[in-house]
Amino acid sequence: MIESRHLTHVLALARHRNFGRAAQEIHLTQSALSRSIQTVERRLGVPLFDRSRGGVEPTAFGRLVVERARGITSGLHDLEQEIGQMRGLEIGTLSVAVAPYPSALSGQTAIARLLAAHPRVRCQVQLAAYADVASYVAAGRSDVGFAELSDAVDEPDLETEVVITRPASFFCRPDHPLADIGEATLDDLTAHPWVTTRWPRRLATLLPSDLDRAGSRNEITGDFVPAIETNILQGFTELAARSDALLAATATIVEPDLVAQRLVRVAFEAPWFRFHHGFIVRRNRTLPPLAYEFMDLVRSIEAEIDEREGRLLERFT
Repeated sequence: MIESRHLTHVLALARHRNFGRAAQEIHLTQSALSRSIQTVERRLGVPLFDRSRGGVEPTAFGRLVVERARGITSGLHDLEQEIGQMRGLEIGTLSVAVAPYPSALSGQTAIARLLAAHPRVRCQVQLAAYADVASYVAAGRSDVGFAELSDAVDEPDLETEVVITRPASFFCRPDHPLADIGEATLDDLTAHPWVTTRWPRRLATLLPSDLDRAGSRNEITGDFVPAIETNILQGFTELAARSDALLAATATIVEPDLVAQRLVRVAFEAPWFRFHHGFIVRRNRTLPPLAYEFMDLVRSIEAEIDEREGRLLERFT
């Protein structure tokens, strides 16, 4: 029976074409490596390498074995990692795709707490537009997504879980024309450029047909495309504080600017103006334990944010 170590030895010899260098890489003596290669050749009944004074060269049989061995050893490595994760070992990689708003609210904090608790793990965090997050998960590029769920709820290969259903608000600079007009209407709001991420059709259909300066609709997807579209939230508050742009966000995101009186909340209430963010995973796929822990951390942090959001809205309304 050919063992995985034998395939590792074959791959090392194929890379180096030299018994001495290959043996050094895999920490064997040349004689032990030679015996291992001979064992494989004997069990397969074919020569894998042509030997000469200049080194070794894979035969046609050897090239076939090398090609298959790469996939087998890679699969074994993945299997060992997954088993290790299931046993609760502090190793492994978590891949997460997060949209801008949930990233700013709880996603980044959850990743930080996860890494603090498990310093040996690796995290791959992809910040992406909400529509791309579902695609990353569906393609297997991310273990879990955290985003607006509009593009995921109807996908048969995906499962979703609502985590956030939170009211949103518009914010502007203190001397903005809408800062002190009383209750604003949608027509008042669309008279100014909006700075936010792209909104799904779920929200776009509730906006006026004439979007004026607020933005436009994507003719293909039906999404609302704001006049100032960005996926980097760090620049949002600065744009709103220094222009006539209106920032769509939650009070928690702009809390420092509210406290510093760089931004104020526009008096506008609409029951439909809410963020609906949640988890996206592949259906019938076992997640690594790190993914479950990340999701638990997000739920806990979002509960904390709900309390803070309520206090901020009372204070700055």
